[in-house]
Amino acid sequence: MRPKAVFFDIDGTVYDFRTGVCDSTKEAIARLKKNGHYAVLCTGRSMCSIFDRELLDIGFDGIVAGCGTYVRKGDRLLLNYEIPQQEIAKTLGILKDYGMDPILEGEHYLYYRREDYEKGRGDEYLRTLQQKIPDSIAEVEGHIGDLHVNKISVRCTSPEKTQEGLRLLEEDYQIMHVTDSLKELIPKGYNKATGMQVMCENMEVDKNDTYAFGDSGNDMDMLSYAGVGIAMGNAAREVRELADYVTASIREHGVYLGLKEFGLI
Repeated sequence: MRPKAVFFDIDGTVYDFRTGVCDSTKEAIARLKKNGHYAVLCTGRSMCSIFDRELLDIGFDGIVAGCGTYVRKGDRLLLNYEIPQQEIAKTLGILKDYGMDPILEGEHYLYYRREDYEKGRGDEYLRTLQQKIPDSIAEVEGHIGDLHVNKISVRCTSPEKTQEGLRLLEEDYQIMHVTDSLKELIPKGYNKATGMQVMCENMEVDKNDTYAFGDSGNDMDMLSYAGVGIAMGNAAREVRELADYVTASIREHGVYLGLKEFGLI
Protein backbone atom coordinates (compact mmCIF):
# COMPACT_ATOMS: atom_id res chain seq x y z
CA MET A 1 0.00 0.00 0.00
CA ARG A 2 1.31 3.46 -0.92
CA PRO A 3 1.81 5.77 2.07
CA LYS A 4 -1.29 7.79 2.86
CA ALA A 5 -1.42 11.16 4.60
CA VAL A 6 -4.09 11.59 7.24
CA PHE A 7 -4.92 15.11 8.43
CA PHE A 8 -6.53 15.67 11.82
CA ASP A 9 -8.26 18.75 13.16
CA ILE A 10 -7.50 19.34 16.85
CA ASP A 11 -10.45 20.65 18.85
CA GLY A 12 -13.46 18.37 18.74
CA THR A 13 -11.56 15.78 16.69
CA VAL A 14 -8.45 14.55 18.51
CA TYR A 15 -8.61 16.88 21.53
CA ASP A 16 -11.47 17.36 23.98
CA PHE A 17 -11.21 20.36 26.30
CA ARG A 18 -12.65 18.30 29.17
CA THR A 19 -10.95 14.95 28.67
CA GLY A 20 -7.90 15.68 26.51
CA VAL A 21 -6.78 13.06 23.97
CA CYS A 22 -8.37 9.67 24.54
CA ASP A 23 -6.19 6.56 24.69
CA SER A 24 -7.83 5.02 21.62
CA THR A 25 -6.83 8.05 19.53
CA LYS A 26 -3.22 7.83 20.72
CA GLU A 27 -3.16 4.13 19.93
CA ALA A 28 -4.74 4.64 16.52
CA ILE A 29 -2.25 7.30 15.43
CA ALA A 30 0.69 5.23 16.67
CA ARG A 31 -0.56 2.26 14.62
CA LEU A 32 -1.18 4.50 11.61
CA LYS A 33 2.43 5.66 11.65
CA LYS A 34 3.74 2.14 12.28
CA ASN A 35 1.88 1.07 9.13
CA GLY A 36 3.93 3.57 7.14
CA HIS A 37 1.42 6.40 6.83
CA TYR A 38 1.75 10.09 7.70
CA ALA A 39 -0.20 11.72 10.55
CA VAL A 40 -0.57 15.50 10.30
CA LEU A 41 -2.33 18.05 12.51
CA CYS A 42 -4.45 20.49 10.48
CA THR A 43 -5.89 23.15 12.74
CA GLY A 44 -7.31 26.62 12.96
CA ARG A 45 -5.09 27.25 15.97
CA SER A 46 -1.99 29.29 15.32
CA MET A 47 1.32 27.57 16.01
CA CYS A 48 1.65 29.48 19.27
CA SER A 49 -1.63 27.97 20.50
CA ILE A 50 -0.54 24.36 20.01
CA PHE A 51 1.03 24.00 23.43
CA ASP A 52 -0.61 20.88 24.85
CA ARG A 53 2.12 18.32 25.59
CA GLU A 54 -0.42 15.54 25.29
CA LEU A 55 -0.90 16.53 21.64
CA LEU A 56 2.71 17.23 20.78
CA ASP A 57 3.96 14.01 22.37
CA ILE A 58 1.87 11.92 19.95
CA GLY A 59 4.56 12.56 17.35
CA PHE A 60 2.76 14.01 14.36
CA ASP A 61 4.80 14.13 11.17
CA GLY A 62 3.73 17.68 10.40
CA ILE A 63 1.48 20.56 11.36
CA VAL A 64 -0.76 22.77 9.27
CA ALA A 65 -1.66 25.67 11.58
CA GLY A 66 -3.50 28.99 11.40
CA CYS A 67 -6.02 27.64 8.85
CA GLY A 68 -3.32 26.98 6.27
CA THR A 69 -1.14 30.06 6.81
CA TYR A 70 1.61 28.02 8.49
CA VAL A 71 2.95 24.61 7.42
CA ARG A 72 5.75 22.64 9.06
CA LYS A 73 6.99 19.11 8.39
CA GLY A 74 9.07 17.88 11.28
CA ASP A 75 11.56 20.66 11.96
CA ARG A 76 11.35 22.05 8.43
CA LEU A 77 9.25 25.17 7.86
CA LEU A 78 7.44 24.97 4.51
CA LEU A 79 5.20 28.06 4.74
CA ASN A 80 4.68 30.97 7.12
CA TYR A 81 2.41 33.65 5.67
CA GLU A 82 2.27 36.75 7.86
CA ILE A 83 -0.22 39.58 7.39
CA PRO A 84 1.60 42.74 6.20
CA GLN A 85 2.07 45.46 8.85
CA GLN A 86 0.07 48.04 6.90
CA GLU A 87 -2.86 45.64 6.59
CA ILE A 88 -2.69 44.86 10.32
CA ALA A 89 -2.86 48.58 11.14
CA LYS A 90 -5.87 49.04 8.85
CA THR A 91 -7.59 45.99 10.37
CA LEU A 92 -6.99 47.12 13.95
CA GLY A 93 -8.54 50.48 13.12
CA ILE A 94 -11.69 48.88 11.74
CA LEU A 95 -11.97 46.48 14.67
CA LYS A 96 -11.69 49.34 17.15
CA ASP A 97 -14.27 51.48 15.35
CA TYR A 98 -16.79 48.65 15.25
CA GLY A 99 -16.49 47.29 18.78
CA MET A 100 -14.50 44.13 18.09
CA ASP A 101 -11.68 42.92 20.36
CA PRO A 102 -8.92 41.02 18.54
CA ILE A 103 -6.35 38.43 19.49
CA LEU A 104 -3.63 38.50 16.82
CA GLU A 105 -2.24 35.00 16.42
CA GLY A 106 1.25 34.16 15.19
CA GLU A 107 3.95 31.54 15.36
CA HIS A 108 5.50 32.75 18.62
CA TYR A 109 3.04 35.22 20.16
CA LEU A 110 -0.61 35.97 20.73
CA TYR A 111 -1.04 39.75 20.82
CA TYR A 112 -3.87 41.62 22.55
CA ARG A 113 -4.78 45.30 22.90
CA ARG A 114 -4.38 46.53 26.46
CA GLU A 115 -7.35 48.91 26.17
CA ASP A 116 -9.75 46.07 25.41
CA TYR A 117 -8.97 44.37 28.70
CA GLU A 118 -8.71 47.55 30.72
CA LYS A 119 -12.40 47.94 29.93
CA GLY A 120 -12.99 44.53 31.45
CA ARG A 121 -13.90 42.71 28.25
CA GLY A 122 -12.70 39.15 27.84
CA ASP A 123 -10.46 39.16 30.90
CA GLU A 124 -11.24 35.53 31.75
CA TYR A 125 -10.06 34.37 28.33
CA LEU A 126 -6.87 36.40 28.64
CA ARG A 127 -6.17 35.07 32.12
CA THR A 128 -6.46 31.51 30.80
CA LEU A 129 -3.90 32.23 28.08
CA GLN A 130 -1.56 33.93 30.53
CA GLN A 131 -1.68 30.85 32.77
CA LYS A 132 -1.05 28.35 29.98
CA ILE A 133 1.49 30.21 27.83
CA PRO A 134 2.65 33.23 29.89
CA ASP A 135 5.78 33.84 27.82
CA SER A 136 3.81 33.94 24.56
CA ILE A 137 1.28 36.67 25.41
CA ALA A 138 2.24 40.17 24.28
CA GLU A 139 0.58 43.58 24.03
CA VAL A 140 -0.03 45.00 20.57
CA GLU A 141 1.08 48.40 21.82
CA GLY A 142 4.64 47.23 22.42
CA HIS A 143 5.06 45.66 18.98
CA ILE A 144 3.59 48.15 16.51
CA GLY A 145 5.36 47.66 13.17
CA ASP A 146 6.76 44.33 14.30
CA LEU A 147 3.65 42.16 14.67
CA HIS A 148 4.08 38.62 13.32
CA VAL A 149 0.51 37.53 12.67
CA ASN A 150 -0.94 34.63 10.68
CA LYS A 151 -4.63 35.11 11.52
CA ILE A 152 -6.88 37.08 13.85
CA SER A 153 -9.57 35.95 16.27
CA VAL A 154 -12.22 38.52 17.12
CA ARG A 155 -14.67 38.82 20.00
CA CYS A 156 -17.65 40.97 19.05
CA THR A 157 -18.86 43.20 21.87
CA SER A 158 -21.27 45.41 19.93
CA PRO A 159 -23.62 43.20 17.87
CA GLU A 160 -25.32 46.15 16.19
CA LYS A 161 -21.96 47.24 14.70
CA THR A 162 -20.45 43.83 13.98
CA GLN A 163 -21.96 43.09 10.57
CA GLU A 164 -21.02 46.47 9.13
CA GLY A 165 -17.47 46.12 10.42
CA LEU A 166 -17.10 42.62 9.02
CA ARG A 167 -18.26 43.77 5.61
CA LEU A 168 -15.34 46.20 5.54
CA LEU A 169 -12.96 43.30 6.22
CA GLU A 170 -14.28 40.90 3.58
CA GLU A 171 -11.94 42.25 0.90
CA ASP A 172 -8.86 41.03 2.77
CA TYR A 173 -10.13 38.11 4.85
CA GLN A 174 -12.23 35.01 4.75
CA ILE A 175 -14.46 35.39 7.81
CA MET A 176 -15.22 32.26 9.80
CA HIS A 177 -18.32 32.61 11.99
CA VAL A 178 -17.43 30.46 14.98
CA THR A 179 -20.26 31.78 17.19
CA ASP A 180 -22.38 34.93 17.23
CA SER A 181 -19.71 36.65 19.32
CA LEU A 182 -16.54 34.95 18.02
CA LYS A 183 -15.16 35.30 14.48
CA GLU A 184 -11.90 34.33 12.83
CA LEU A 185 -10.23 36.43 10.12
CA ILE A 186 -8.21 34.26 7.73
CA PRO A 187 -6.14 35.99 5.02
CA LYS A 188 -7.73 35.55 1.60
CA GLY A 189 -6.25 32.68 -0.37
CA TYR A 190 -5.47 30.52 2.66
CA ASN A 191 -7.44 27.72 4.30
CA LYS A 192 -6.82 24.22 5.60
CA ALA A 193 -6.97 22.80 2.07
CA THR A 194 -4.20 25.09 0.77
CA GLY A 195 -2.07 24.03 3.73
CA MET A 196 -2.76 20.37 2.96
CA GLN A 197 -1.65 20.93 -0.63
CA VAL A 198 1.69 22.39 0.48
CA MET A 199 2.24 19.43 2.81
CA CYS A 200 1.27 16.82 0.23
CA GLU A 201 3.57 18.31 -2.40
CA ASN A 202 6.48 18.12 0.04
CA MET A 203 5.61 14.56 1.10
CA GLU A 204 5.00 13.56 -2.54
CA VAL A 205 1.58 12.20 -1.62
CA ASP A 206 -1.23 12.48 -4.17
CA LYS A 207 -4.37 14.19 -2.87
CA ASN A 208 -6.31 11.00 -3.69
CA ASP A 209 -4.19 9.28 -1.05
CA THR A 210 -5.26 11.68 1.70
CA TYR A 211 -7.81 11.40 4.47
CA ALA A 212 -9.06 14.18 6.72
CA PHE A 213 -10.93 14.13 10.05
CA GLY A 214 -12.84 17.21 11.21
CA ASP A 215 -15.89 18.51 13.02
CA SER A 216 -16.44 22.23 12.44
CA GLY A 217 -16.98 24.84 9.74
CA ASN A 218 -13.32 25.62 9.19
CA ASP A 219 -12.76 21.92 8.40
CA MET A 220 -15.03 21.92 5.36
CA ASP A 221 -12.32 22.98 2.88
CA MET A 222 -10.08 20.27 4.30
CA LEU A 223 -12.72 17.54 4.00
CA SER A 224 -13.56 18.62 0.44
CA TYR A 225 -9.91 18.57 -0.64
CA ALA A 226 -9.07 15.17 0.86
CA GLY A 227 -9.46 11.96 -1.07
CA VAL A 228 -11.74 10.89 1.77
CA GLY A 229 -13.30 13.46 4.09
CA ILE A 230 -14.39 12.01 7.44
CA ALA A 231 -16.68 13.90 9.83
CA MET A 232 -16.73 13.15 13.52
CA GLY A 233 -20.06 12.06 14.95
CA ASN A 234 -20.11 15.24 17.01
CA ALA A 235 -19.56 17.42 13.92
CA ALA A 236 -21.88 20.23 12.89
CA ARG A 237 -24.70 19.10 10.60
CA GLU A 238 -23.31 20.85 7.50
CA VAL A 239 -19.96 19.14 8.07
CA ARG A 240 -21.57 15.70 8.33
CA GLU A 241 -23.57 16.34 5.16
CA LEU A 242 -20.42 17.34 3.25
CA ALA A 243 -18.27 14.42 4.39
CA ASP A 244 -17.72 11.17 2.53
CA TYR A 245 -18.08 9.25 5.77
CA VAL A 246 -19.28 9.97 9.31
CA THR A 247 -17.48 8.16 12.12
CA ALA A 248 -18.35 8.04 15.81
CA SER A 249 -17.97 11.06 18.09
CA ILE A 250 -14.71 12.09 19.72
CA ARG A 251 -15.75 10.50 23.03
CA GLU A 252 -16.85 7.29 21.30
CA HIS A 253 -13.45 6.56 19.70
CA GLY A 254 -14.27 8.21 16.37
CA VAL A 255 -10.68 8.55 15.16
CA TYR A 256 -9.83 4.92 15.94
CA LEU A 257 -13.00 3.60 14.28
CA GLY A 258 -12.60 5.86 11.24
CA LEU A 259 -9.03 4.74 10.58
CA LYS A 260 -10.07 1.12 11.05
CA GLU A 261 -12.99 1.52 8.64
CA PHE A 262 -10.62 2.45 5.82
CA GLY A 263 -8.01 -0.19 6.60
CA LEU A 264 -5.36 2.28 7.73
CA ILE A 265 -4.85 0.50 11.06
